[in-house]
Amino acid sequence: MPYAIRRRRHDDGAAERVRLSEATREIQSKLSYFTAWTAAESSTVGEAYTALVRELRKVAGGAMREAWRATPITEDQAMNIPPTVIDLSSLLPLETAFTDAVRAHLAALAPWWAR
Repeated sequence: MPYAIRRRRHDDGAAERVRLSEATREIQSKLSYFTAWTAAESSTVGEAYTALVRELRKVAGGAMREAWRATPITEDQAMNIPPTVIDLSSLLPLETAFTDAVRAHLAALAPWWAR
């Protein structure tokens, strides 16, 4: 969402606020759904996913606040947003931990003849 907010239409602020708020609400709903689903599937996978989502909300939330403060772009060259503006690098270790937890969970579910 920080990218979408920075790239919002500059000529229709009210409609963009509604559109982007609804998109954010939909994303939040899906994150909550998958948090519950992964926790029900496996506590280890659920904990890894919850940690990832927690950090994602912190990082993306801050980037979204900054994006709303920024002037909407009006030129094509402003479409490129450098990692110095939106830095998601802190998510990588948590993404790796989540992927590893899923991989281990699925390996444990594999039938003995497939191992």
